[in-house]
Amino acid sequence: MLVVAGPFAYRLVAAFFDLERDFKSVVDHFDDVTNGLLYSYVVFTLGNYAHTFSWVTLVFYFVGLFCYCILVELPFMRVSLPGWRTWSTGAWVVNLTGVALVLVAAGFHIRWAYLAGILQWYLPLFVLATATVWSTMLVNRLQCYCIEKRPEGLGIERRTRRAALVLFTRRKQYAMNAAAATPSSLQISNNANDAVNADFLEGIEARRSSSQGADDIAMGNANASSSLLNMPIEPGRQERIDSLTHEQKNELIEEKLRNLHYLNVQTNGPLPLYRYNLHLHHWQIFYILAFFTRFDEFASKMCAGVVLGICTQGYAAYGFDPMMNRKG
Repeated sequence: MLVVAGPFAYRLVAAFFDLERDFKSVVDHFDDVTNGLLYSYVVFTLGNYAHTFSWVTLVFYFVGLFCYCILVELPFMRVSLPGWRTWSTGAWVVNLTGVALVLVAAGFHIRWAYLAGILQWYLPLFVLATATVWSTMLVNRLQCYCIEKRPEGLGIERRTRRAALVLFTRRKQYAMNAAAATPSSLQISNNANDAVNADFLEGIEARRSSSQGADDIAMGNANASSSLLNMPIEPGRQERIDSLTHEQKNELIEEKLRNLHYLNVQTNGPLPLYRYNLHLHHWQIFYILAFFTRFDEFASKMCAGVVLGICTQGYAAYGFDPMMNRKG
């Protein structure tokens, strides 16, 4: 209920006083509600709000929601975190004061965690929760490395497909050897196995007509002619199949790896690798902090309401903006 009532109340007040906000369509509001329900379920479950939520949290939720929206309406506070180099003195004073208050509140919560006997996992979980920030920075650096050093991508999919092709080649080689040892009554099966192996020489041998017939046998085509099924393998060609070297296999695999297909990439076109800017939004910062205001103390419930209210102001005004924005 609070997930729907809080943003709705903020949008009403913002519309009346013409506060700073983004335009949102019906679909945008619906997305905010569904995302809000998902995020709220997680934080209420893991943040222990199911046991500590009370009227104190509710009151300070609206205090945080509307006090923060008044604060960001100050002319010198209409700034963003990525533009910290251009902040005015007033913006620095307000933001540093906010950081100091967060650190003081963190000290009290660490003490309560110690008294409750949960400090041994309270701090490690805080580091884990902040991984959404520092891991994003690492991923952004990895993306830059791919653009500069690996424009074809990291090659994870290429390595996966290479392993599959190697296994497939070995399986077909084993099938070919097994077929050579079968009785003559299974000549049709032998020919099918040999014809499948002949397909691996595509691009190395230019026998298009024979390869097409082999493909029909390998796929079990019902329309394949009986004469093709009983056609013997030429001795010279059989010798070339049996003597397929490691280098030839690698050459064949490399040829197939050069022809990877993606739905969002044109054939033989460049991969869609873009550079991103890291933009940490206040809804994300205070959402992380909300997980640790989990104690049944009056001050902790007060902090819980404030951080949840500030988080709500962020996505109610601007939406659930991502942490990384594409450049250009």
